[in-house]
Amino acid sequence: MYNESKTEHFKPGKSPLFDDPEGKVELPASLRVHTWKRTGISDIICITQTVVVENEAAFNLTSANEHLLSSELMRWVISELYILWKVCTTGEDKTISTVSNLWRPWEHIYSLCKAAKDHMPLYNAYGKYVIKLYWMDSSG
Repeated sequence: MYNESKTEHFKPGKSPLFDDPEGKVELPASLRVHTWKRTGISDIICITQTVVVENEAAFNLTSANEHLLSSELMRWVISELYILWKVCTTGEDKTISTVSNLWRPWEHIYSLCKAAKDHMPLYNAYGKYVIKLYWMDSSG
């Protein structure tokens, strides 16, 4: 049901995009930002449904992210994601293959949109996403 009181902050001329109160994110020195641009709805208006995962049996994180490969940090993150996915999908341990809910990287991208309860990564017109990463180290 349409509720006009909840949409009153979407006034003409005011951007509904998320403005982070903390400003732009500090990136490692090896990652240089050419421009900051947030995709607007007009950029994807011709797309009827955004496809996040085309093939669950394989994925390629390097070809679409070549601009990130100059950073050692990003190469490491991309490599570790691929290794973790590969181990979980083709592991020697047969108990892994019987588990129906294997680890998939695309299941750790969350749109900060409270419209749906499921965490399937969807296009968020407001431009805010959360990527859940777990950091494990030897410090205990």
